[in-house]
Amino acid sequence: MNSGFFCSTNPNPDKPFYEFFTPSSLHSLQLARWIFTKRRGRGIHIVKQNKKTLICTAIVALTITSANAQAYDVWSTSIVGVANASLPGTGIGTIAFDSHNDGSTSFATLNQSWTGLNGTGQSQTMNFQGTTIASSNFGQLHCYTDGTVTNSYYNANNSVYWDGSSYNPSGSPDVLVSLGFAGFNDTLHYGGTLQFGYKARYIFHLDGFQSGFGTLADLAFNVDGNPGDSFFETGQGNINTTWVTQTYEINGITPQNISVQFSTQFVHNTFEVADGSSTSGISDFSSTLNLVGIEVLDANDNPVTGWTVSSESGTVYQAVPEPASIFAITALAALVSKRRKK
Repeated sequence: MNSGFFCSTNPNPDKPFYEFFTPSSLHSLQLARWIFTKRRGRGIHIVKQNKKTLICTAIVALTITSANAQAYDVWSTSIVGVANASLPGTGIGTIAFDSHNDGSTSFATLNQSWTGLNGTGQSQTMNFQGTTIASSNFGQLHCYTDGTVTNSYYNANNSVYWDGSSYNPSGSPDVLVSLGFAGFNDTLHYGGTLQFGYKARYIFHLDGFQSGFGTLADLAFNVDGNPGDSFFETGQGNINTTWVTQTYEINGITPQNISVQFSTQFVHNTFEVADGSSTSGISDFSSTLNLVGIEVLDANDNPVTGWTVSSESGTVYQAVPEPASIFAITALAALVSKRRKK
């Protein structure tokens, strides 16, 4: 069975939950490659494809709903919660949750303890502290996530803490998560010399810091609801990298709808670590993910000049006139970020 999380319908909109699939292996989970589709008036729906990796983590896919049909919007969601992998389909109990679609910052934090049995039947108390902060602007996404688990324990005979609808004060969770999401949707209009037979690719620069256990950063990019691009960052220490999407067909007549989601996460599975273990991790990309340029190519992959792009949001997206400029733009973005940190 595929591992990961995906959004499920919740009768209580103030306490969303996310459906959980038990991993087929305790030591080899599958990361979900997210594919976006933009539904006018219904928000974003994310469909998953699977990519195996030896990372002990889980991915959450969100369905963000909006009452108004818009050609552009920004949103952010912060979640700190728990799950019980022994109950497939019960989802994440979102103990701390915050979400916004007006450009303001979402924030969620949790400090909670549980008592249960470890693998040898001894009573233990485990503590989980987690925080996530996320915010969005057009072309610029910010996410910060951390988590610390002290005295982790696991025993299959422990009572379930979260059963999909309620919390059992005497139970114990076995999955502890901090999850931050930031995204934007925009409609682009290409013009100038463009007619048909052209294509565009999008250049993102990621700058931040990641350390510790169970951390991950992810970008998902989609055009017009079709299968798109996913990028994962699992490195440790200072992160300074460039992600370049595949090319997408464009012309000077038909608008192009882009959807971008960035996420950071901390995930701790108690059944994957030794009893008594304490772990912590930080995925800090508050510095941020930027859409630093758009490059337009002809049918022969030659760079094109004399084109223009405008957006429904009014955002001015940077044009990249030639391949060499990609490196110049990302180097400049890194320099600006470094100066901002000082």
